[in-house]
Amino acid sequence: MLILKTFTLLVFIYILSLSGILIFLKGFLLSRSVVESKSECLVEFALRAEDNHTHHAKGCWMHSRFKRAIIVLIDALKYDFMEYNETLGIDEIQNIHFKNKLTILHQLKTKKPLNSRLYKFIADPPTTTMQRLKGLTTGSLPTFVDAGANFKSYHITEDNILEQLVQQNKKIKFFGDDTWLGLFPDQFHQSFGFPSFNIQDLHSVDDGILANIYSEMKKSDWDVIIAHFLGVDHCGHRFGPNFPAMRDKLLQMNAMLSNITQLMQDDTILFVMGDHGMTNTGDHGGDSVAELEAGLFIYSPTQIASSQQKDDNTVKQVDFVPTISLLLGLPIPFSNLGMVITDLFTHCPWWSTATNDIRQAYHKIKALRMNAYQISSYLSAYQSQASDLPENELRALQQLFTNTEQEIQKYITMMAKDGVKSDTLSKFQSLENSYRTFIRDTRHICENVWAKFDLKWMLIGILTLALGVAQSLYLWASWSNDETSLPTSAKFLLGGSLAYLICIAVHLFIFPTSVPLMPVTLAALLIVANFVCVKSFMPEMFVVKRYFTLVNVVSSVLFIMNCCIYFSNSFVVNEDEISMFLLQTLVCIFSASIILSKKSLGGKTEHSKYSKKSKSSFDIMQVVLHPKTVCFFVCLSLCALLRLSSSFIPCREEQVYCRNSVFPQPLASLEGATKNKRYIFSIVSLAVMVYASRRWLKHFGNLNGTSPGVVAMLYGPPLAALFTCLHWALQGLSDLVSDSFTPWQLALMAQAVYVVLLVSIVTLTVWPLLIFMIPSKANSALYLSHKGDLQHIIPTIYNQLKVNFQQSHNEKDSERSPIIYGLGSAYSASICAYLVLFGLLLTLLLSDGTAPSITLGILVLYLCLELYSAAIVSNSKHEEDMSSPRWAGLVLFNLLSTVFFYTTGHQATVPSIRFEAGYVGFYGDLKSFILPGFLVWLNTFAGPVFFSLAGPLVIFWPLLFSGLASWMINKKSEQVKEKTSWQGDFSIFNNGIKLNKHLFSLVCGTIFITSLKLLFATCAAALHRRHLMVWKIFAPRLVYESALFVTVTACMFVVCLFVHRVDRALIRFVKHIHPDKDS
Repeated sequence: MLILKTFTLLVFIYILSLSGILIFLKGFLLSRSVVESKSECLVEFALRAEDNHTHHAKGCWMHSRFKRAIIVLIDALKYDFMEYNETLGIDEIQNIHFKNKLTILHQLKTKKPLNSRLYKFIADPPTTTMQRLKGLTTGSLPTFVDAGANFKSYHITEDNILEQLVQQNKKIKFFGDDTWLGLFPDQFHQSFGFPSFNIQDLHSVDDGILANIYSEMKKSDWDVIIAHFLGVDHCGHRFGPNFPAMRDKLLQMNAMLSNITQLMQDDTILFVMGDHGMTNTGDHGGDSVAELEAGLFIYSPTQIASSQQKDDNTVKQVDFVPTISLLLGLPIPFSNLGMVITDLFTHCPWWSTATNDIRQAYHKIKALRMNAYQISSYLSAYQSQASDLPENELRALQQLFTNTEQEIQKYITMMAKDGVKSDTLSKFQSLENSYRTFIRDTRHICENVWAKFDLKWMLIGILTLALGVAQSLYLWASWSNDETSLPTSAKFLLGGSLAYLICIAVHLFIFPTSVPLMPVTLAALLIVANFVCVKSFMPEMFVVKRYFTLVNVVSSVLFIMNCCIYFSNSFVVNEDEISMFLLQTLVCIFSASIILSKKSLGGKTEHSKYSKKSKSSFDIMQVVLHPKTVCFFVCLSLCALLRLSSSFIPCREEQVYCRNSVFPQPLASLEGATKNKRYIFSIVSLAVMVYASRRWLKHFGNLNGTSPGVVAMLYGPPLAALFTCLHWALQGLSDLVSDSFTPWQLALMAQAVYVVLLVSIVTLTVWPLLIFMIPSKANSALYLSHKGDLQHIIPTIYNQLKVNFQQSHNEKDSERSPIIYGLGSAYSASICAYLVLFGLLLTLLLSDGTAPSITLGILVLYLCLELYSAAIVSNSKHEEDMSSPRWAGLVLFNLLSTVFFYTTGHQATVPSIRFEAGYVGFYGDLKSFILPGFLVWLNTFAGPVFFSLAGPLVIFWPLLFSGLASWMINKKSEQVKEKTSWQGDFSIFNNGIKLNKHLFSLVCGTIFITSLKLLFATCAAALHRRHLMVWKIFAPRLVYESALFVTVTACMFVVCLFVHRVDRALIRFVKHIHPDKDS
């Protein structure tokens, strides 16, 4: 009942804080208002625009320049891939695998300069594929919150090119990325869709397109063909842009484009484009120049422009929408904010004076005028349903549009009456500039205010989160002073918090537009009441000297400094280095507290006997093995390991001084000795992880016997490590070699790892005890594995169980008591075994490059626990104090989680998400994105997951009192003397209430720390909501911190439930030994 009560309390305060961040994000990450209106073919302003009756092709707003269009979208096609550099030599071309490979574009541009155009095609962030498809079809701008929808496609409800084509009875054929089929489920006359998320697959989608597109082009049952190739993007993710596989893929695209241009007819126009670029590591999703700069190539067998291309060759991706719409005689989609590419509207083959400068200028103005009318209509409709656009600026723009309209009408009338004058061309150019200004400034205004902030819900979210912080702090303080029940004040405050959540739910779902004054007032009162109640416990808490120590004070200062990072964009950018500095500082403080404690000063070391022989001689062994020296070297080793782990931290765009190491790069992208060295290093690190864990378990006697849990730990980790190494070897094969394997063969080893680890985890959950009992009867049949390690095993004699049961036995019974191996580390061993199994899963998902960071994490964890234990023991007067989780320990583990989030190869940016982890061990099309999403989540938060699962060790590890901890405080001799009374972490088994209280304190303290950091992050995001870098720096950091809060707390719940499972198994074990006694 007590366990259920505490678990319910923890879940409630977790839900309270989670509700706060969700409410805040509702107000902070609002997507823009969607206008559902559609553009019509017959509009009044288009009728006035048509002035030439000699056009042979009719259209809606303008005459149709082309009857057909082919859109070839090559995912992640950078402008650098398309631009031909004539200055490069043969050797340079061979070394730069992405340069000068699309030769067909250069040939067409050189031989037919009036038939082709090449542009830099600038994307709008976020540069995730689905958001780019929305921009390329609707002409609208995505918001930051849309980046999270890249796993799942949503039906586009805004007006778009495809819907306009269908409305005009045009037939569309589609080939490639099946994301289109989710966005436009009913628009295609015929489709050949292929699964798109498997980044490891370079060829399936592209080969599927090439097998069908040529034969379909030869048919006459289509008006628009869309082909979306994925190989270039997947090659970039897997190998990076400068790799031989990229050369092969671009050459394949070059051959495809050559074939398509040969099959084209004169009434067809071709668009070859990329939806975004890629970084030097092949990533995308952010807003760096490399990610935003795609390429656009336009070609037709007939002339499309009146002159050769000028130097100004940069257009926005949204400019594609109005351009293709008018060229095909379609209405421009209603929500478009792009500007027509005017180069394509300077030539009309039906004119008798097609090359006349005035004709060309007038035709450009006609296209811009249609574009401006559409944007003006959109602004009017948008203002009618939203009021976030600045009225003064919009009024000025509308006035500019009205004045320009009056000027063109006036001047057209004068031309009809008086003919062309000498200033006609300059007047047309002035009108063109006015339309351009109107379109450009409108887009700029929308960009600045696109993400609306609902300050009401932002404030409520901050108050709710603050209430969760205050509630967790109060429960943490009150539970520390009452073992069996909560005080009346706590029950009252919990009831008030529940009433507050109900009020918020009512306002959120029933009265969303009302101002929730009552919930806000209630939240403020509850926050004040919580802190008043916390203050009532302050004297009782801090009278005890153990709460007011050097380590606790300094850890509090470091924690507040860590929270304040979120208010500075420079600090957020460099948070990886700042967190590393804070963690190393805390490690040094722990060491200093041990050295300065009284228990480390006195006593003799094991080698002090050498000094007795000659007091005048200097004994180097006594100095080296002195507790202070050992403590210093432990601190130095920890700092060195942490510094070594920083080699796995990737660079983010803003860190201009940073250079990526070889570890973040894919193994297959490396060559020669570098590849072999890194692979061997990864294997060795994995072997160290398995060996170190087995050695520790053997030392405490937890790998004896044949119980299912022991067998799982004996064979599970080595097998998983072996299959992981084989999987890495397959991933390191060159592209040509790996293509000779079938997909299931490449995934087989990873699947074997999943099976082994799943069986081991389930087995350990069902049989969590890693202990072995030897009956003392002479005629008993004994089975004892690992006999060679018996000298390292610490046995727990059944005499200790007699004390637990308060049972007296005679000397004969004592002599016949069984020996139980591993009982003194029953809790710790089970947690460590669980941790090793999950660590192996994380190494598989992280790939060979960053997997060694988990091994470093295990070594850092061991040294930190030894240092923490030594600090606790050296400052504890009673053994009962040692198992209580300390504030400094919680801060230490929080900093470890933050640091190893970065050292596992991540940054708080969208491009650093390793989407390829979603398909480790899988191939083909998965019908659900739940499993890939979960694997990507584990990859992203591998460090926090690992250290969260290790959290309960702060309770049990000080009770082991072994190894370095005893050495650092010079109590090794005392331990030897008291060997028979050593009980390890089994000593906490005597008091179930104490164990439950410590676990509650651990989880509640973790919720308090993570929710307080989240509160600082939300306040920083709210304060900087109009900051230039809000969507680039502050918003991603807030989202990551929110995800960290959910991840860390969820993992803490899981591992604490596992501890209770171990405790229940121990109760049954004790009952089995002495069935006639109650546990």
